[in-house]
Amino acid sequence: MKRVELVQLGVGHVGRAVAQIVLEERKRWQERFGIDISYRAVADTSGALWGEDLLPQAIRLKESGGRLSELGAEPTEEVLGAAPGPGAVRVLVDAAAGEGTYDIDLLGVRGGSSLVLCNKGPISGSTARYEELVGGGPERLRYEATVGAGVPVLSTIEALQASGDDILEIQASPSGTLGFIMSGVEEGRPFSEVVREAAELHYTEPDPRDDLSGLDVARKALILARKIGRRLEPEEVPYESLVPEELQGVSVDEFMERLSEFDGAFAARLSAVRPGYVLRYLARIPKEGPVEVGLREVPATGCFGSRNGVENVFNFRTRRYSDVTLTISGPGAGPERTASGVVCDLLDLARRAAERNGG
Repeated sequence: MKRVELVQLGVGHVGRAVAQIVLEERKRWQERFGIDISYRAVADTSGALWGEDLLPQAIRLKESGGRLSELGAEPTEEVLGAAPGPGAVRVLVDAAAGEGTYDIDLLGVRGGSSLVLCNKGPISGSTARYEELVGGGPERLRYEATVGAGVPVLSTIEALQASGDDILEIQASPSGTLGFIMSGVEEGRPFSEVVREAAELHYTEPDPRDDLSGLDVARKALILARKIGRRLEPEEVPYESLVPEELQGVSVDEFMERLSEFDGAFAARLSAVRPGYVLRYLARIPKEGPVEVGLREVPATGCFGSRNGVENVFNFRTRRYSDVTLTISGPGAGPERTASGVVCDLLDLARRAAERNGG
């Protein structure tokens, strides 16, 4: 039996969904793959808890808004600094939010851990930081969920490149959150009402402005651009914000309370769209030239305009798919869907790590 120790950063909605899948499915993985996955630790920004025994208690605490330090958490660096148990390999899963976990992720990679990311922050910073983190190669790092949640976007790019194809351009509607919001307002509902519903369904980040600002899509565009070989800095990917300027610096509660003040302005923008067209928040990533991120008018019957709800669409134009593009689509929002992408990467890396160590 191949033993895999799991250290997980982040016990939010996605992190808890990952833990639930692991605990429910690992017996089947033992039988099918010969892999025994157990939790070595879970961590949030306040520290890490050792061992699997405290996992249920940690999950309940995080559901109620608590911090792991209330259960006696220790520095996460100490967990990663300790060697895995006898015969075990370690996989680090970063399901946190923001760039604050970069140093911990890098520490884990340097210490021999494999790394699974659904947190975009660590690989959407400077090129130097990105290259340092991904230097171990795909055998030690997977980050499918950073772009398509559970939709196999990055693996499709890898397959095309491995076959010798050349990706010329990617056009994408890569935010299930913004897709849900745009579909809702096109039905005639107020912008603020749809945003509130998206937040209640956990389609948005804890601060919905992280989605509405366009930063989330810009980070995905940067990750895609780097995946096809471009060396870009974050500031080279400008993006259009849907957050009213007056609400950019207020608290989350005030933002949600006052957003209805701007429903009229958003409705006016929708009414200005040409007949037969709809607005979609898109990213365009060419092999050469500027990356574009923002609202675009698209034909209502086209591959982007005809999709509703949280469905993401990724359109690939390649040397072999030049006259007819290759299109991948699927739901791109929701903790369980994102967690599914994380778990697929986890299983892939767990099997690779175990094989490297003679499992």
